[in-house]
Amino acid sequence: MLRAYCLLALWCISIKSTAQSEPKVKIDALLQEYEIQDAPGLAIRVLQDTTILYSRGIGSANLDYNIKNSDSTIFSLASISKQFTAAAIWALIQESKLNLEDPITLFFPGFPSYGKSIQIKHLLNHSSGIRNYHTLMHLSGFDYDKNYYDNSYVLELAQRQKNLNHFPGEKITYSNTNYNLLALIVEQVSGQNLDTYLKTKILNPLGMKNTFVKVTSGKPIKNRAIGYQKQEDGFVYNTSNQLSYGAGSMGSNLIDMTLWAQMLNEETPKFKDLAKFLKTSEVLASGQEATYTRGLMLDHYKGFKTFSHSGFGFGGQTQFISVPDKKISIIILTNLQSINPTPIAYQILNLFISSEEKELIEIDPFEPYEPQNLNQFIGDYIEINSDMTMQILVENDTLKAMGSKGKTKIPLLQNSSNEFVRHHAQNVKYNFKKTPTYDMTISFGGTPFYFKRIKLIKQIPNHLEDYTGNYFSEELQATYHFFIENDTLKLSYAQHDTITLHPILINQFGNGDRTLYHFISSNNNNITGMLLSCDGQVSNIEFVKD
Repeated sequence: MLRAYCLLALWCISIKSTAQSEPKVKIDALLQEYEIQDAPGLAIRVLQDTTILYSRGIGSANLDYNIKNSDSTIFSLASISKQFTAAAIWALIQESKLNLEDPITLFFPGFPSYGKSIQIKHLLNHSSGIRNYHTLMHLSGFDYDKNYYDNSYVLELAQRQKNLNHFPGEKITYSNTNYNLLALIVEQVSGQNLDTYLKTKILNPLGMKNTFVKVTSGKPIKNRAIGYQKQEDGFVYNTSNQLSYGAGSMGSNLIDMTLWAQMLNEETPKFKDLAKFLKTSEVLASGQEATYTRGLMLDHYKGFKTFSHSGFGFGGQTQFISVPDKKISIIILTNLQSINPTPIAYQILNLFISSEEKELIEIDPFEPYEPQNLNQFIGDYIEINSDMTMQILVENDTLKAMGSKGKTKIPLLQNSSNEFVRHHAQNVKYNFKKTPTYDMTISFGGTPFYFKRIKLIKQIPNHLEDYTGNYFSEELQATYHFFIENDTLKLSYAQHDTITLHPILINQFGNGDRTLYHFISSNNNNITGMLLSCDGQVSNIEFVKD
């Protein structure tokens, strides 16, 4: 009898071991292409409840000394840092030192009012309409190699802008500026720098001893992964000492991020209120739920609610995703910029969320829909505040999308009324619900990009010389020079020479890189200025023609 019991126990253990090892084998196969000798790589961990299902370091943290990536390697978190800045705001609210409805002019008296109050809650969920400072610096010709910037520079640049992208609370427009301003608010109210305050109130109580905000330069960091770019002659790393933080500039490792994931899954009793705060979504002016909460992107994947955030910077990308109903979390930190961890995370999710065919959509039974007339969606679309275009067409009774830089037509599958998802990447959604300002929204894991339907012009306009000359922007403190070369309109400005432009709409040109130049004229049709928009994150910067 005892022998039979032992055999049964061994059989059960064997079944359990096989079940656990099967995903491990599949994840190993997914990551095999990154196992390159003498190359940077990544660190990855998959959790369910408090159990580590998979954990591994791949590649080198430091090519000079051949140090390997591991669960203790410190990586840059990039934009995952935003949820920690939001946590600091929560701590100040707990101390009754802040309120979500506080206007930011309470902390920055020199900030423009724009006719409507921008509140802390608008910064947290990216609905403020404040322009993204990275885009502004790019458009101004900022020299990252010679010039220095920090949060004070970001504040000064933001305060110089005459307009918002949209009124506060209207819609979500991702902008790093929001979180740099939140960092300044935390420091002003607490009297401490963001790193010290976070460690005191959040990180140390959670046991996250190896997580920090980079608030100074030049300090050695043990076990740090150097971030690399791959170039033709090998790998290069960044030597920048910029000190802009709040939206990024944090370091951590898999061990600490495991504690953070468990907190977000409400497995840390002391910080359950923090987890709920970070996952709480505001209602926008339209009545729709915001898809960005407080440092996290809110989405649904195969019928399950997800909270996630990705990050991108020189030398690396990051991805964090949590599925609360499954208690599954995936953390991927890379130190090679070309490794995109987001599709890896969703491929891993597919191993745990559904055993069905991955191309099939799991329909929410509480949201029935009627199949759409696909022809109503076809046409050309342009991203708002950008020159990126998107063609929607029908082939073989299938709705397809093709971007201006795309080489293949991407098949779409209906997910709900007026909403479709990519056939092989269901976290990318196309929503055709119209509003007065846009006709289509494309979201990536919850981050929305807005498009309107247009009729593109193909021919080069007559009298290109009307657009030539010098244009100055007070907001950017920059001069743009437009000229004609080989019968084509071109542009040069600081750090950028000979940018080729192509016509999009009447008096509007694009550069093929999400930048739109909209020339404006007087009553007698003389060109008097230009409105500059870029990345979907900056709208209508004013330029005056000399």
